[in-house]
Amino acid sequence: MIIPVIEARNVSKVLGTGAGQVRALKNIDLSISGGKLTMLMGPSGSGKTTLLSILGCMLAPTEGSVFICGHATQGAGPERLAEIRRQHIGFVFQSFHLFPTLTAEENVQLALDVRGEQRRRAKAKSREVLERVGLAQKTAAFPRDLSGGEQQRVAIARAIVAEP
Repeated sequence: MIIPVIEARNVSKVLGTGAGQVRALKNIDLSISGGKLTMLMGPSGSGKTTLLSILGCMLAPTEGSVFICGHATQGAGPERLAEIRRQHIGFVFQSFHLFPTLTAEENVQLALDVRGEQRRRAKAKSREVLERVGLAQKTAAFPRDLSGGEQQRVAIARAIVAEP
């Protein structure tokens, strides 16, 4: 049996309290296998960001269970969740979250530094991935010197450099 890369079982999320309480998700079941493109679509306010935050171990569900590569996230403390994210998850945020004082290469390399990758190897891998996303000539550029699309490709490179 193939273990799904991400699995959600009966996931619900309630945000807020009292009269301002909102049920963002209700009884979500989801299983995602590796090597496939999966798209999450829906209207504004339908819970897409909340679900992705839960699947990415950034937010805990109110009810239900999440498994990342067979590892349960339920009851995991902040350090264990950070470890799961480092080993298995790559994020590309909507606003990219690039560090303005770091070059494109340094922004990508940061994802390897937090994983304890050797500095020389991290630098080489960062350059390889920037080349793969078409930014070989922009490794020394700062985010302010890149177009929006180039910034997005740096964010993508950072997300995939550790092969999550």
